Amino acid sequence: MSPEIYRVLHAVGALLLFLSLGGLLLAPADGKPSKLAMPLHGLALLVMVFAGVGTVHKDPSVDWGNWLYAKIGCWVFLAVLPVLVRKGMVPRVLGLLLASAAGATAVWLAQAK
Repeated sequence: MSPEIYRVLHAVGALLLFLSLGGLLLAPADGKPSKLAMPLHGLALLVMVFAGVGTVHKDPSVDWGNWLYAKIGCWVFLAVLPVLVRKGMVPRVLGLLLASAAGATAVWLAQAK
């Protein structure tokens, strides 16, 4: 596949990730999220990692610089954030703010590389 297809898949994965984070972090007061939110979260993470690694391998202009390690750190943080919120370690409102900040940081890192 071409690097452009991987980039589109990566963007679709990011959209699915934040859609699922909204479903998980904005669950009703009883704390039970939608039955679709958690599988969608996992699928989005898989699509993003597949497309991200594919982009790095297919596009010769992409190097394994510190920006890429920071993006992987953002990805890992967004992967564990729903668990932190469900366990009560992070309040929901703070979780939403942190998810937005991590997403904005990942976008900035990709643009500023």
